[in-house]
Amino acid sequence: MTNKSGFISFVGAGPGDLGLITEKGLKCIREAEVILYDRLANPRLLREADENCEFIYCGKLPDRHTMRQEMINQTLVAYAKDRKYVVRLKGGDPSVFGRVGEEAEEASKHNIPFEIIPGITSSIAAAAYAGIPVTHREYSTSFTLRTGHKCIENEELIESNCSDQLGDTLAYYMGVSNLPKICSHLIKNGKAKDTPVAVIQWGTTGKQRVVEGTIETIESVIEIEGITNPAMTIIGDVVKLRSKIAWFEKKKFIGRKILLAKGTASVEKNGLEAYLSENGAEVYTFPTLKSVEIPIKHEQVVDALRQERIVFCTTESVQLFFTKMYESKFDVRRLPARIEYRSSKTSKELKKYGILAEKESGEQNNTVYIGSVDKNTKLANSQFIATHENIADTRFDEINQRMLEETKWESIIFPNQSSVEWFMKELKKTNESQLMNLPFAYIGESVKDYAFKCGFTNVDEDLQKELMLGEWK
Repeated sequence: MTNKSGFISFVGAGPGDLGLITEKGLKCIREAEVILYDRLANPRLLREADENCEFIYCGKLPDRHTMRQEMINQTLVAYAKDRKYVVRLKGGDPSVFGRVGEEAEEASKHNIPFEIIPGITSSIAAAAYAGIPVTHREYSTSFTLRTGHKCIENEELIESNCSDQLGDTLAYYMGVSNLPKICSHLIKNGKAKDTPVAVIQWGTTGKQRVVEGTIETIESVIEIEGITNPAMTIIGDVVKLRSKIAWFEKKKFIGRKILLAKGTASVEKNGLEAYLSENGAEVYTFPTLKSVEIPIKHEQVVDALRQERIVFCTTESVQLFFTKMYESKFDVRRLPARIEYRSSKTSKELKKYGILAEKESGEQNNTVYIGSVDKNTKLANSQFIATHENIADTRFDEINQRMLEETKWESIIFPNQSSVEWFMKELKKTNESQLMNLPFAYIGESVKDYAFKCGFTNVDEDLQKELMLGEWK
């Protein structure tokens, strides 16, 4: 968004699954200059932001507040008055227990223009992913949303006669700690003790867990199973349908918690991360890198075109080199006959320019290698042109720490040697050094050997077999 004055978009990030944010919400993220985001907004969405966008974490944890509501309001106003385009990114829908009313009122008080972009609210989404439709013509004709906080006061305000709501679906947000009081109050006001209940933790994500019981038994169930917030509680006969139509738990990698090591700055929309996530795994790509372009000189292009062979080391180097080549008034007819690549991704990028390259051979004479600084190939009879440098995106340092510590990760995938190096380097910034002990899977025998050399000791054989099948490609 181009704006001469400040503007605020209150954006619903959806319930957690990356695919459940709206197209308009994603557009706001991509155009934002500042993003204030909550704990329940999937931080992976921030990878869509511009590289110059500022991130501010406002997330509230059960035992502490990172930023109080008054400070959030003040921060929104301050950045907007500084003529910034600000996105307030909230989990679920901002208007459903998201305090958007308070924040929008503050913006209005200061005459700051704003918009509210709805999101899919967590109760409906989490229930759907658990196989529970919140309404059904045989079980429920209405659906009530309630906050699990300060439940008794809220119940008294909205519930004059609980018996009138028998058969309705009730959804409580973040109500795990207050669930005993909620259930006791519902029974006191006429709800049957055997009314079905489902509690859905981390709904729509690879960490989703669902437990079932009744109003009378659910307290002991969540205690035994160790269910904590964030969680949705669904109460009503619609819970019975879960036994027939639960679908998310049937996915291939459900329950798997996998770290995907990153060795480049490129973002793949349909790569390994997407494949694993779509099949039910909880996946986090670590670390987050960004690419800094290194200007190519005209003389370097001229010299490269005189060589017998060009080897492209990264996908980014293809675009950057060809852009400079065209600027220098050379077209593809000036390229040497032998064009080679290091990875299949780079091969696909070259095809966009009409070039069917070959896999890199071992020959080195009269060759120029083109790639990132960290891919510098120092060979006696060859040259190297650096097109860019991959560096860690420090905006994600706080996010990385939180994501690594909040989940009990089970495995690591190393796509290439560079991913091993970056994983180890950025892991030192965190308090999670024990992740070095996790089993790993790899793409290519040389990557396995390098991981062993760097201190990783155990291969995840089951995950490795899945990678070898190649269904993710």
